[in-house]
Amino acid sequence: MSTPAKVPVPLTPCFVLGWQDPIFTGKIFAGVVSTLVIFKYVNLFNLFFHIAYIGLLVSAGAEYAGKLVTGQGFVTKYKPTSKSVAKIFNESVLPQLGEISIYLEEEFNKIAYSHDVETTLKAAGISYVLYKVTSWFSLYTLIVIAVGFFFTWPPIYQRNQIEIDEAVAEYTKLAKEKIAELTATVHKQAAPHIETLIKKTGPVGSFVQSKFPTRTAGSTVGESKTTFGTAADAVPVAHTSGASKFPDTPATNLGEGTFEDAVHEVKSTVHE
Repeated sequence: MSTPAKVPVPLTPCFVLGWQDPIFTGKIFAGVVSTLVIFKYVNLFNLFFHIAYIGLLVSAGAEYAGKLVTGQGFVTKYKPTSKSVAKIFNESVLPQLGEISIYLEEEFNKIAYSHDVETTLKAAGISYVLYKVTSWFSLYTLIVIAVGFFFTWPPIYQRNQIEIDEAVAEYTKLAKEKIAELTATVHKQAAPHIETLIKKTGPVGSFVQSKFPTRTAGSTVGESKTTFGTAADAVPVAHTSGASKFPDTPATNLGEGTFEDAVHEVKSTVHE
């Protein structure tokens, strides 16, 4: 009786890292660990150039000896025929790399030029964490930790998915509440200072406040139009449907009196 043929399973990251085929995943894991050990204790660049100069000397000697004896070099005569690797690489890999590079450039520009302020802030936070981590651990140590994490975390998550999801949801909710409390505290402490600044700057402060609304706790960038609840909010600001109009400066009656009186009156108005 013939045994049924095995159905091929797609080699996806979930299949490999989830240890669905322990023998196959074990081979990959052993290969990765062996590669890391070799990179750690073997000078691969020195080994490469050592093999390269020996191989090139042998190739040049065989070619010269063949031309000297038979009139045709041994390397030229017996070299194997092979397809152009560069051509295959250019046709199959380079277009994909081009699309990936364009996508990465667009995403980098969005983050670097703050197209989405929250995304830029998240990237800044991640950069700070990586800065601290790389100051504590070497790159090799981080790679070893990452390999161990990727080959151990997926099976643990698959066996305890419900409990882990519940814990993540609970701690995420707690973190959001703490962030909202912190934002509200900062808002409360900063509001009097902003109100004082707006009063000192007069019409300029009111104009800037009307054009740059700040976010409060619970709001999101691009959705909330809430400003700081200061006394300056009660002052009506005139708007036009077209281009924004800068608030009129206080009248100084420059046509009356001397020039020195007009300058003194303007300075007094600004100080008030």
